[in-house]
Amino acid sequence: MANPKHSTPLNAASIQQRLTTRSLGRPLHLFAELASTNATALTLANSGAPHGTAVLAEAQTAGKGRLDRQWVSPPHLNIYCSLILKDPKFSRHGSWTPLVTGLALAEATQRACGIGISLKWPNDLLYIEKKIGGILCESASHGSRIETCVVGFGLNVNCRETDFPEELHPLATSCRQATSQFHDRNGLIADIFNQLENWYDCVALEQFERVRTSYEASCVTLGREVEIACTAGQNIRGTATAIGQDGALVVSTMRGGKRRTLEIRSGDVHHLR
Repeated sequence: MANPKHSTPLNAASIQQRLTTRSLGRPLHLFAELASTNATALTLANSGAPHGTAVLAEAQTAGKGRLDRQWVSPPHLNIYCSLILKDPKFSRHGSWTPLVTGLALAEATQRACGIGISLKWPNDLLYIEKKIGGILCESASHGSRIETCVVGFGLNVNCRETDFPEELHPLATSCRQATSQFHDRNGLIADIFNQLENWYDCVALEQFERVRTSYEASCVTLGREVEIACTAGQNIRGTATAIGQDGALVVSTMRGGKRRTLEIRSGDVHHLR
C-alpha cells in the first residue's frame, strides 16, 4: 500500500470497493463530523439498521472511551468508527467482542503501516507502551437478551504529537509518529473490516481456542503485575496469567494468606511492572 504525502479524505466508495466482507461495512455511513460514532450507530440500530452497518466520521466533538473518558478526535487524521452487530450467533458470546476487535485492528495496522501493535486487555492497542487505539462496546438489550452490540474503535493514524493535548504526549502515539509517514486510511479501514469479519466468524463458530491462543500471543498484560479497578468498586492486585475460556483475564492473587486464581470479566487494568 503506497504511502500518501498527506492525510487523504475518507471515501466510502474507495473503502467498499476493497471489501471482501459479506456484511461488515455494507452499508457504510460516512459523516464529516459527529458527536460520537457510537451514539449515531446506536440510534441507527434502534431504527432498524442491519447487522454490519458501519458509521465513520472525519471528526468527533464528543468522542468517548471506556468509563466515559474523552477520546481526542482531531479532524481528517484518524479513524473513528462504529459497527452494528446483530448476528445472534455472535452476540451470544459478546465477552469476546473487544478482544477479537483488537486482534483485527492490530493485524490490519501491522500490515498497512509495518508496526507491531500489542494488546492490553481488554480494550486498548499499544505501540511501545503508548496507546495508539481503543475499543468501546455498548449494547442494547431486550430483557436479558442482548439484541444489538455496537463496537466502536478509534485508531490514531496520521496525527502528530501536537494534535494531542499536552497531558497525553507521554501516553498516546500514532502510526505517523511511529513511521514518520502518512498512511492511507481508506485501505486500512477496509482491511480492518475484512479481518474483523474473519474473527467474528471464529466466535460465531465457537472456535474459542483459536481466538484465545491468538489473543494471548499479542497481549502484553499477561505476565504483568496488575491492579484492576473492578466495576463493583473493589481493587484487585495480582499477576495476569492467562485468558480464560470466555475471554476473561485470569489473575493470580494473594487473599487471606492464600494464593487464589480469579477470572476478571470487566474492570480498568493498570500495568504495575
